[in-house]
Amino acid sequence: MRRLRSKAEKGPLGRSQISQAKQEITQAGAFLAWLADRDRTIEHCQQADPDAWHTEKLATRRPAQTFLRWCMKTSRMPRLTLPPQVINQDDAPLHQHRRLAILRRILNDDSLPLRARIAAALVLLYAQSVTRIVRLTVDDIIDDGATVTVRLGDPPSPLPEPVADLMRAYIQSCQHLPYASSRSSQWLFPGRQPGQPMNPVSLQVHLRKIGVPPQRGRTSAIRQLVLQAPAPVIAKALGYHDKTATRLVTKAGGTWSRYAPGDHTR
Repeated sequence: MRRLRSKAEKGPLGRSQISQAKQEITQAGAFLAWLADRDRTIEHCQQADPDAWHTEKLATRRPAQTFLRWCMKTSRMPRLTLPPQVINQDDAPLHQHRRLAILRRILNDDSLPLRARIAAALVLLYAQSVTRIVRLTVDDIIDDGATVTVRLGDPPSPLPEPVADLMRAYIQSCQHLPYASSRSSQWLFPGRQPGQPMNPVSLQVHLRKIGVPPQRGRTSAIRQLVLQAPAPVIAKALGYHDKTATRLVTKAGGTWSRYAPGDHTR
């Protein structure tokens, strides 16, 4: 909470920051309740406890680690070993030909989960982060019968074939998911909790299972996009904040001012 207050003093908190804080608080409480069911308090926590806690639903329960690390730092519980908080990944750049090869495989392999294929397409085509993808709603998908667009920014971005057909099939399939909350949810990627979107960490896990590196795929996509159109146009269409776009464009070898509106000859 102290970290959030410090950030809030500098400016409005983003939805992903608020969502992450809620998950950390929820999972901290869930862990304490889980311990109580085992007739144990946080002071007497043993290594077997966090090991067992993380064995099931790792992606969902990982946010509790913020609380556990604080407890260990302040001597409220013994110092124990926790699973890695961040999934290991290769930091080497994802070249364009590799991104396109992954995209072709995702679009053509009908054996892969449809939900993961849709999310992968949004990452690899439109450089969307998992935290933004899970906040999309069904209303953000516009289908006029001829074309399908997704409202990431302004204007909505058209989905090429076969992504458009996959999106239609996915939205239809959401009505038949096994858990009741999904059938009435307006989230494009509904979670298991009623009225809540999918956990972004869970979506990241699903993407990695089908061979899609979310961060590297996103960076590769934005690098290619800013070579095809002015950076401010790309940022507006994809819903990027100016600062985020500036950072990504710089990594891509361009500059924001190069494309900014106005007369730069003076």
